[in-house]
Amino acid sequence: MYNPRLRAWLHRISVPTLVVWGESDGIVTPAYGREFARAIPGARFETIAGCGHHPEIERPEELAALIASFVKG
Repeated sequence: MYNPRLRAWLHRISVPTLVVWGESDGIVTPAYGREFARAIPGARFETIAGCGHHPEIERPEELAALIASFVKG
């Protein structure tokens, strides 16, 4: 799953980007997510409280609300 060359490509993303992470992710820490988002120009980083590695399963309503808010601008 890990691609050491990915970071070199992230700066090329030119569309609005939302990076969402589970605040309690025990597999890939939120710190990793923050760095991931920092590498994408203009990206917004959000965490979901009380959520682990799968926000889409653990907190789907909160994830949907973040996405809706992001899309509305």
